[in-house]
Amino acid sequence: MKNLFIVVTILFFSISSVFLGGNYTKAEEQKENKLTVNKANELAEKYGFDIVSDVKKDPENSINFSSIEEFENFLKEENSKAFNGNHENEEDNQGVIGNSVMALAAAKAKAKTSTKVYSFKEHNGTGYIASYARVKRVGGKVNKVNIWSEQVGLMLAITWTQKSTWHKLNSKKTGGKAYVRGTKLYGMNVVGQSVGYSKVVTFTVKF
Repeated sequence: MKNLFIVVTILFFSISSVFLGGNYTKAEEQKENKLTVNKANELAEKYGFDIVSDVKKDPENSINFSSIEEFENFLKEENSKAFNGNHENEEDNQGVIGNSVMALAAAKAKAKTSTKVYSFKEHNGTGYIASYARVKRVGGKVNKVNIWSEQVGLMLAITWTQKSTWHKLNSKKTGGKAYVRGTKLYGMNVVGQSVGYSKVVTFTVKF
């Protein structure tokens, strides 16, 4: 009977140790996960990102980071893209007046009408966010400016939403800058933890 009591006691402590050890490990894991999310949120706020708790996550379309350092480097890069004022634009001719015709009509520049579409594209993965300004000039002066933007192709875990547009002309009214402001929504996975952020960005199109 005494031996049976000893065996039961040993079994009890052995089983208790297993369960207690399992709970301890799970608790430690939850603590580490919380610390990872907190650190990620701190870094995101540092670089001007807003925390989005209810962002829709798509496991097949997310940005995965294996370390906090890798995540921070991405934030730095994205933050540097928030304003593109020093970047070059792309330019396309549009309208019925071609370059050769315009050259022949140089003497009548005051009556000349031309339309050009200027653009700026921020590339990411296999897609990009494009901002456009269609500028109409009459006699060399800006007569009308239409501004819009679009997301093209697959930008990994990034969704673009345009919020507002405006433009400013130079003193001679021969050119200026168009502005497109919007929000980029990010779905991310940082060291196994799902997080979401948004950032307001402004793209500049020179014309």
